[in-house]
Amino acid sequence: MKDTEVKDTTKEEEPQKEAPEEPANSSSDEDEYDDIDDDEDEAMDEGEEPTVCLFCTETSPNISTAIDHLDARHKVNLSQLQRKFQMDQYSFIKLINYIRASQISAEQLLSAEQAVWQDEKYLKPGDYEPWLCYDYEVLRTDTATPAQATLPELQQRIAEQSQLLQQANEDMERMRNDYKELLQKVHSDVEPKGSSNSVPRNNPSLDNEYFKSYSHFGIHHEMLSDKVRTSTYRASLLQNEAVVRGKTVLDVGCGTGILSIFASKAGAARVVGIDNSEIVYTAMDIIRKNKVENVQLIKGRLEDTDLPEEKYDIIISEWMGYFLLYESMLDSIIYAREHHLNPNGIILPSRCTLSLLGYGNDTLYAEQVEFWSNVYGVDMSDLRKRSIEEPLMEVVDPEFMLTDPEQIANFDIMTVDLNYPNFSHQFSLKVTKAGRLSAFVGYFDTLFELPSAVEFSTSPTATPTHWKQTVFFIDQPQNVKEGDVIKGKITSRRHKEDIRALSVDIEVFGKKHKYMVV
Repeated sequence: MKDTEVKDTTKEEEPQKEAPEEPANSSSDEDEYDDIDDDEDEAMDEGEEPTVCLFCTETSPNISTAIDHLDARHKVNLSQLQRKFQMDQYSFIKLINYIRASQISAEQLLSAEQAVWQDEKYLKPGDYEPWLCYDYEVLRTDTATPAQATLPELQQRIAEQSQLLQQANEDMERMRNDYKELLQKVHSDVEPKGSSNSVPRNNPSLDNEYFKSYSHFGIHHEMLSDKVRTSTYRASLLQNEAVVRGKTVLDVGCGTGILSIFASKAGAARVVGIDNSEIVYTAMDIIRKNKVENVQLIKGRLEDTDLPEEKYDIIISEWMGYFLLYESMLDSIIYAREHHLNPNGIILPSRCTLSLLGYGNDTLYAEQVEFWSNVYGVDMSDLRKRSIEEPLMEVVDPEFMLTDPEQIANFDIMTVDLNYPNFSHQFSLKVTKAGRLSAFVGYFDTLFELPSAVEFSTSPTATPTHWKQTVFFIDQPQNVKEGDVIKGKITSRRHKEDIRALSVDIEVFGKKHKYMVV
């Protein structure tokens, strides 16, 4: 009611119509007192209090006229200020006192990017003037008309949203740092067990989250629908029935049980599958539904579980992660080899190799790295560094391969030890195509060294898999020409706080780039 009446003060006064006479019993003395109060409020709201402009000496008959004067003469729109600085009633009081104290011009106010009047000292009462008593909340309703936004208003909204986005990213960065501190504290509080088990142990809470991630349907759909992955494993067993027939098989990290079923179809005498995620219970139902009699599935962590048989002829597992070694599931395969493999047994896959090549796709670099230099007009280059530190998992276009690949690690699963994540390699990559080198791409090959050998590759030139490729962006792209040789060093090591993650350094072009594969 008051909001409407304040606005009406700018209109010409109309003669008051006489109110129709109410029946004698329709009001009480209390109502009459209420009417008197309302009349006094209306007189106060509509009173012709002279109001001096905030930026010149002109005096308006009332504050509504003064507000119109601000807009028309000085281009200061209070509604726009309210939206720009998210102002409430107290903010406006501070603004009025700030203007009076500092005597700034309208141009200086309009060019302000921050509300510099937020100091509490500007709430200190001074000389009375109508500006300090005006109900600025009315501006919210005054501006709620369906008028089409102007281009400057849209640009202002974008700038406001960018500021909010920047603030959100800063908050996330603080949360990441807090999490790292908490992680370090948790690890320092966990006492190492004095056991002979040499398998690296993660903090139990982190491992629980790891196994829980494999309880979700989506990740298994992604893996099973990867035809390269699944069909190669099937071929390794079904095309080598002479190797599998009559043997006992241990399926480590069996998931949905698909590899256990393949082993059974290849003629295995008995198959035991083990997995520590909840998906194994669904896998048990799948085994029963498909009437696979010689497969037994167990819920548990391999290193903590007693198996039906102590030793097996074949150990099979799909343990590879991003950049081959992420997740460190190879730790469990090494444990299985040392504790559960018969003397003449085999492990599938038999060997895995890691390779690196030089890459230069300007569009990808602009989308992933240079993007942060200007986000809707806001400099977010602090996040540019993070975009480089966290490698991108992406299927890259082989058209932008600038060098030959080079093998940087070779893991024989029968002999590899628990130090496998920690290696260094001096590389010399020959440039085969001129361009701007902005990244190095890592990929792996998986080999089943059997009488009927099969293998698959995650190279950019091969059929894409769910592992994709690992893209290590560099800070300053370099122009290279055909025939050049790019010399550098790549170092991998197990991450200190999360043993399933990797810390990777690439020293090249006179600079060391640090990455964390998570």
